[in-house]
Amino acid sequence: MSIKNNKSITILFLIASITIFSFLIYNIFIYSNKFNSKESSLTNILSIEKINYIINKIENEQIYSAIYLGNREEIRKNQVNSFRKIVDQEIEEALIFFNKNSKFLYQKELLTKTLIQLKKIRESIDLNNKSYQISLFDNYDNRIIQPLNNIIKEFDKNFSKKYTQELSLFKKLITIKINLNTETSFISFILSNSKKMNLIELHLWENLINQDTTPNFQSLKKAEIRKELYDTINPIYFSNIKNNERAEIFNNTLNGNYSISIEKWLNVSTSKIDKINVAQKILFINIKSTLNQEIEKLENTLIKTILASLFFFLFILMLIYLSYNIRKNSLYLTETLKDIEAELNEKQKIEIQNVIRKNDTIEIYKFLANAIKEPSREKDNFLANMSHEIRTPLNGIIGFTNLLKAKDLEEEQLEFVNIIEESSNNLLNIVNDILDFAKVSSGKIELEYISFNIMEKFEACVESYTIKATQKNIELGLFIDPELPTEIMGDSTKISQVLLNLLSNAIKFTPDDGQINISIEKISETSKDIDIQFSVKDSGIGIENEKKDKIFDAFSQADASTNRKFGGTGLGLTISSKFVELMNGELNIRSKKGKGSTFFFTLTLKRSRDAKPQIKTKHTNLNIGYITEETLFTNDVDKNFEKYIQYIGTNFKTYNNQSELFNSKSLPDILFINDRYITNKELLKRLLRLDTKIVFITTPNNQQYLKINKNKIAKTIYKPINFSKIIQTIELLSETGKLKKVEKVEKKIDIELFPNMNILVAEDNTINQKLIFNILKNFKTNVTIASNGKEAFKLFKEKEYDIIFMDIKMPIMSGIEATSTIIAYEKEKKQKHIPIIALTANIRQEDKEKYLKIGMDDYLEKPIQIKKLKATLQKYFLSQKDRIEIKKSNILLYKETKVSGKLYEAILNSLGYRVDLSNSEDDFKEQIKNKKYKFALFDAKPLSTLKVEASQNTMIDLIKNNGAIPFAFTEEKEYKRYCQTIKERSNIEELQKILKQA
Repeated sequence: MSIKNNKSITILFLIASITIFSFLIYNIFIYSNKFNSKESSLTNILSIEKINYIINKIENEQIYSAIYLGNREEIRKNQVNSFRKIVDQEIEEALIFFNKNSKFLYQKELLTKTLIQLKKIRESIDLNNKSYQISLFDNYDNRIIQPLNNIIKEFDKNFSKKYTQELSLFKKLITIKINLNTETSFISFILSNSKKMNLIELHLWENLINQDTTPNFQSLKKAEIRKELYDTINPIYFSNIKNNERAEIFNNTLNGNYSISIEKWLNVSTSKIDKINVAQKILFINIKSTLNQEIEKLENTLIKTILASLFFFLFILMLIYLSYNIRKNSLYLTETLKDIEAELNEKQKIEIQNVIRKNDTIEIYKFLANAIKEPSREKDNFLANMSHEIRTPLNGIIGFTNLLKAKDLEEEQLEFVNIIEESSNNLLNIVNDILDFAKVSSGKIELEYISFNIMEKFEACVESYTIKATQKNIELGLFIDPELPTEIMGDSTKISQVLLNLLSNAIKFTPDDGQINISIEKISETSKDIDIQFSVKDSGIGIENEKKDKIFDAFSQADASTNRKFGGTGLGLTISSKFVELMNGELNIRSKKGKGSTFFFTLTLKRSRDAKPQIKTKHTNLNIGYITEETLFTNDVDKNFEKYIQYIGTNFKTYNNQSELFNSKSLPDILFINDRYITNKELLKRLLRLDTKIVFITTPNNQQYLKINKNKIAKTIYKPINFSKIIQTIELLSETGKLKKVEKVEKKIDIELFPNMNILVAEDNTINQKLIFNILKNFKTNVTIASNGKEAFKLFKEKEYDIIFMDIKMPIMSGIEATSTIIAYEKEKKQKHIPIIALTANIRQEDKEKYLKIGMDDYLEKPIQIKKLKATLQKYFLSQKDRIEIKKSNILLYKETKVSGKLYEAILNSLGYRVDLSNSEDDFKEQIKNKKYKFALFDAKPLSTLKVEASQNTMIDLIKNNGAIPFAFTEEKEYKRYCQTIKERSNIEELQKILKQA
């Protein structure tokens, strides 16, 4: 239809739209009133809750005031003062709450008067000016508690009849509770004073007892609430509470020699009052839950109505606008469409040209509707802001974890810190990937292709979920095929995220005391590629066959009940499936309802050039024992353990009968005990007395382990069992007959110093301020902190700095504004430019390009990586200071003669190296295993026999496997086939040259 003929249709649409819009506005008014009414009811419920809580606290004060009136001991005075403070604090908090709403003026005034009245009552009690009956009954009950109770009754008038039953019952419970507390305080006074009771007092007590009734919940319509209340207050049991105590007290009223203590009386009274409090809480929860549901429903309806109104309002404006344009001419609309053409992609440009040629309104509306559906710039900005807000606190977690690693930590502490670090990094990667979910769907995610250590990466990855598994007492197993090489090529981050998603789901859907096993196995290999199958098997709820395909859809789970019970968005499996597809694999599932599930996928990954076998040394002469309950392993964790042990060539034997072990003449060299199979404390003590090395497999929170003698245990392994833990344990315990004391492993941040470098840091977040300050201080720099861009500019003018680190998002003046101001000032004053480095949590490439464009010299992403920070400092420190420091490295030195060792130690120290000197070959081997070195220098033995040659090869392999460069002191040319050599009579210059070139 031509634009010229659209005028009449536009007017008809306009009238219809205005009619619908008016109807929607009317509904908004109705729903708003209902919503406000429900909100007010909820506020009133909260107010009743607060007043009721204050009454409870005042009644406690009343009881202990009664005891103090009867027995004026100092300890009773302290108890009363303590309860007085609690009451005052609760009233003050309630006043703050009521101050927020003007409709609570009366309640606020009454609470203020209550505070004044309480002060007078307390003074009269302290001075003993009134009789106890006036103090307890007239003052507390009539002047304080009853007026507060009246407030609750006033609130009752504002509620819908829908809640009449609950509120009526609630008021009855308050009356019963007030009566019980009055009786409690009255009898507490009698007991504390050992007072004989006269007829008036007995009559008063009798009245209080007669008012001790059992509430009737039959009037409640909701059966589940009624049952819950009856379960709390059993009529028969509730009515009998305190009767025995009352009888004993009554028998001694004439002589005052009461056999029941105040504490016993208070305990039994409190137990009865507590049941009423619980019943009141049940009623409150029910009312609040119903109100919240109604409010949520009204809110959703109101939002939908507002959105619909907004839509029709915009639609009306659009119709008016179109009508105006039609009256002018179609040329204006055509020109307008041409104006927006610059913002469109090539495909849309072609479409808009066709629309202009047709001059058809329907085609124009279709085009605009399709354009609006495409992702907008606002969504990108939202994702960028979300990324910034999440990455900022992660910067603190990861940064302080790195600083913590620089401290002298125990082996177990270091393991925990490594888990925190790995978990934080995984979370950071997950955040980045979820923010790019749209790119995943469109296939725009780029895969990394780097070399990584498969054991280190995935063992640490699974270790981060140990605590979650332990909380549900889930037996967590991990098998990484030892036949896999050390290094492979691929995207380890994406694979880790897939495994973590699958493991997280497995823990979520596996009940307590269940089992989960992660398996990474080699399927096949060629000279270049390796096919690896990854699987996560659980003993959870399982999935029905007809619902298996649905779980891989975005935002969905097997069924709605699953979502309600276990939570989650259902996005994890979708992301995992997409990642596996991008890596040319397919995520599949084997599952049976109620029998658990196994998620698995196979990837073809490249061998790395640095790939090596996992271990070279076989322990064929070593006997390993393992205690279990079954002859044949059926548990995946036990199967994993057996495969690891068999891979290193040991003689492996299981003991499912402990008597066989105790009666054996030949014990294994190392006995592994899994706490899952040893629950008897005495049996464990007996096992620890065996003359063999004991390795205890347990969890950190095992109470049985905490109570046993640790000196009897050669090594403790925390679950899950993995290949590295097994190998380290075997290597540690197999070398000598006795367990050696192992030096603490030094794993500190490699810190390079930048002395006297003046650094200005502009950062508004206090945690990040502290983090970067501590990191830079470790580099021996001089650090100044500014909390915003304006403060940074002021400090820049006052002092000369070598480099400025500038946060982007800051109050008062942003990092971009501050940078522009600094650069303009430098140009105006003709000063030398100071390098400005952006500190940003925005990871989009266009953001980074923008920072460089405005004049920043570089950028560092948050969370800050210390290596990148150090590289940045080194880059600008060296260029401005024009100096090169000798990079000091660690050297492990072994010389057979002590004199020669001391001589070389002095020479190497003079060259700027840090040297550890070993006194024996065994000591040298132990140190190279437990500390990181760059170079290892040792006296070589002549290669005269095959046995010696094999021994020296083992020494060299040991050095290389632990990351050091071996150097042999020898004149033999044959050694050069295995490692670099140093002549015994090398001078200082030659030695320096050899190490520098290495």
